[in-house]
Amino acid sequence: MLSPKVSLLAYVILAISMSFAVDHAALIEQQLNSQILPALRSNVDANRPISMCGRSGTIPAGHRGDSNCPLNFTVSLSQESLVQARGSNSSIQLSVTFISGVSAPVTLSAQGAPAGTEILFAPASARPSFLSTMTISTNEATPLGQFNITILAAGRGVEKSIVLSLLVVLIVHDIAIVSAAIQGTATVGSIVVINATVANYGSLSEAFELRAYANATLVAGRSLPNLAPGATYASRLMWNTSGFSPGTYTVLVAVPPVPGELNLLDNSREAGQMILTQSPSSGPSPSPAASGNAQGLNYGRQLAIVAAIAEAAIVFLVVVRSKRRASTGNDSAGTRKI
Repeated sequence: MLSPKVSLLAYVILAISMSFAVDHAALIEQQLNSQILPALRSNVDANRPISMCGRSGTIPAGHRGDSNCPLNFTVSLSQESLVQARGSNSSIQLSVTFISGVSAPVTLSAQGAPAGTEILFAPASARPSFLSTMTISTNEATPLGQFNITILAAGRGVEKSIVLSLLVVLIVHDIAIVSAAIQGTATVGSIVVINATVANYGSLSEAFELRAYANATLVAGRSLPNLAPGATYASRLMWNTSGFSPGTYTVLVAVPPVPGELNLLDNSREAGQMILTQSPSSGPSPSPAASGNAQGLNYGRQLAIVAAIAEAAIVFLVVVRSKRRASTGNDSAGTRKI
């Protein structure tokens, strides 16, 4: 049995130890309360802001895709406006680009097309990123005018849209020479460049031939590929002047009418006048007068030779006749009687 003094000392030590333990526990609790503990949950909120979501390929291993960030993508067109002739077809490219989230099928559709117009997508649905060809078909029932077609792309509760401006016009064929130019002078045998710019003022793409004439003689030409409506094309025609005579030439650039073209006033344009000169390296050609004199000289020589031959023949005949007369006279004198 412990003495009273030892028991009292033990109680004091125990009390001091319990006091330290309580103070330490309170300090730990205070430290824990000062920290913000994240709420533990098994699934991620699908409606969390997309800006907090990582791009594709950043999802940690072991996470379920169906509980990650929502799908995010963009939609764009190869062109924002289109001019189309009534009764024709046109195609443009549509791009759906994946940004973040879980890739899921995106379906394409169109709204706001005019009556008599059919719009098809190929493909109409796919997982982004992908390209789709949008084909617009019109017929005689399609009204003329401008229309805004809204293209919708929807997938996994997310919907994006973009607007295409469609202008429906009548079928018109009209190819025009906008400008034409040529250099002022050149020498015979050189290559002359003829510059020309052609425009398609019609409503359909056209293929045609560009020609150049010098004083109504075809000197150059080339076939041009399909030219889109409203587009221009700058071309160069090459005229080989070998074999042409020196002089002044009026150069004209023209386009033969395309099928169905009615306005032919702008199918040709004068490029200008060009002076073609003789090359200094080649000698001057003989003039017609000089050529005539040479021919006259040859003719005179021939006449002189003929006259000399004729004169010699006459002298020969005279000598022969004289000898015959002399011989006849001697015979007559021998038979004469006295």
